[in-house]
Amino acid sequence: MKHIYHIRSWGGALVLVMFLQQTLMAAGYQVLLQGNRATAMGNLGVGLRPDASSMFFNPGAMPFMEGNQVMLGINLISSNIAFWDSQTLNSNETSVTDNPIGTPFHAYAVWGPAESKWKFALGAYTPFGSKISWGQEWQGRYLLDEISLTAIYTQATASYQLLDNLSIGAGIVAMFGSVELQRVLPVTSDLDPTIINLQGDAKTGFGYNVGLYWVISEKWQMGASYRSRINAELEEGDVTFENVPASLELLFQPNKFSATLPLPSQFSLGFNFEPSEQLTLGIEANYIGWSAYESLDFNFEDENIAIQDTESPRNYHDSYVFHFGGEYRLNEFLFRAGTYYDLSPVDKGFMTPETPDTNRIGITAGLGYSLGEKLQLDLSFLYIRGQQRTQTIEEAQAVGTYPSATNSTYAVEPGTYKLRAYIPGLSITYKF
Repeated sequence: MKHIYHIRSWGGALVLVMFLQQTLMAAGYQVLLQGNRATAMGNLGVGLRPDASSMFFNPGAMPFMEGNQVMLGINLISSNIAFWDSQTLNSNETSVTDNPIGTPFHAYAVWGPAESKWKFALGAYTPFGSKISWGQEWQGRYLLDEISLTAIYTQATASYQLLDNLSIGAGIVAMFGSVELQRVLPVTSDLDPTIINLQGDAKTGFGYNVGLYWVISEKWQMGASYRSRINAELEEGDVTFENVPASLELLFQPNKFSATLPLPSQFSLGFNFEPSEQLTLGIEANYIGWSAYESLDFNFEDENIAIQDTESPRNYHDSYVFHFGGEYRLNEFLFRAGTYYDLSPVDKGFMTPETPDTNRIGITAGLGYSLGEKLQLDLSFLYIRGQQRTQTIEEAQAVGTYPSATNSTYAVEPGTYKLRAYIPGLSITYKF
């Protein structure tokens, strides 16, 4: 049977390369779900009165935690991204992702001898990850079809109370990551769509976090923490293809790839105010070191005209997240609410079908309930609204990410994007 095919004019040699440059970027998506008490209060935690999740938010706070705790928690992420081809006159082309439910988790255990100034902790959590499915029919299918990325952190932490009102802490972090993704290749034939699949596991990466907690007065507390950058290094990743026409089989053979992606550092500063025994208010600011993501470079074991080593500038800038939240105690119940504003690190012309690409507003609420003296139940709900953002063809051409008279690179899909996410969560804490 005869197969008719073509590669788009922007260059067959870029088919695989542009795909990789776009989809692995999504590993930088930050998941702010490391404790459902904190989530319900606008995702702030560094300055709050400590619980077991403080080993993530601020290890310096742990000596002020009453007793010892074990916390287990999970969240369910239901999200979608909508696209409209606003760059084509009178276009009605729209697409919406059909993403699977994401399940980030957290698990912490904090312990210290009675009357001791020391606290020790072990934990695991998922601060980065993404699951996106655009499908094989949408306009940008040659950039992204499906992607699933996971980064799991494990942490060992120790903290010490220096003074009656001051403590410090530090932890060693190990990161384990994986990627699975696919896209449609711009090949026309009478076969099913030609698909490229890429998957691999990152080498274990190491980092650290440090924190300080200061009880300023009976009503005021302050916390500061720093989490280091960790480089996710993939080696010997597998590249495979499906439904390749016979005339292209020599070009698209199974391959191996390697790449490095920075997971950024973060500095946080927060204040906790307790105007009464029933009410707690908190504010927090995070400074995210996204500027570490300057370029994404790929090396392939076997190169040919369609698969070549490449360097792709990303030029992210550092960004901020601002939080505000509160908690009100009524008998055994704790009512919580908050909000945060997350600024995108992505400049004009570099916006892709993944996150983080738009400024995001988070609205949160939740409930805490004491089941006796030893058990605490925390429920949260987070609604994320990504502000509508349009990337024009002119913006992309100006930075060389979309074809022009002098450039053949096709790395973004200009248009208008909107993000929505609905995230319930549950944590159970055992106190002893």
